[in-house]
Amino acid sequence: MHNIRGWKEWSDAPPDCHMSGFVEAEYVDETGRLAYAQVRQYHYADERGSMWGHSTGNWRSGDYNLYHCKYFRWRFVGPVVPLQDTQGRSIIIWSFYEAPGELRCLSRHGGDEDWIALVPADMEQPSWMESGTRFGCCNVSEHTFEDGRNVFIGAHA
Repeated sequence: MHNIRGWKEWSDAPPDCHMSGFVEAEYVDETGRLAYAQVRQYHYADERGSMWGHSTGNWRSGDYNLYHCKYFRWRFVGPVVPLQDTQGRSIIIWSFYEAPGELRCLSRHGGDEDWIALVPADMEQPSWMESGTRFGCCNVSEHTFEDGRNVFIGAHA
């Protein structure tokens, strides 16, 4: 899927660490060309501390590599969050990994997420979206999006 989102300069404001895995970054690859990768925070127990990076390949085929590049710009991955006027009075639900990156980065469930719902600001959480339901069999967290709409994230652990 082609990412139509605008870029944010890395040097002015790199992504917060909780956005790990939900942003794409621009860098110069080994051939001198601009390249793009989905990046995440890697945490080391030595002097390196936490560093942004990306990986290629996989362990099974023996070609896994981890890179910590100089990243120039970043943007969220996934679809664009619909505008409030476009959403209207509807509740919009995505499978977690199909949701907009800026909604996914609100989660603190640690990888056990299943669903994300974007709910109009003045609408209450529906009962079918509470903890213990199929939406979030173990937990449902509530967050406020930057424009005041409510975000509910259902998790299985």
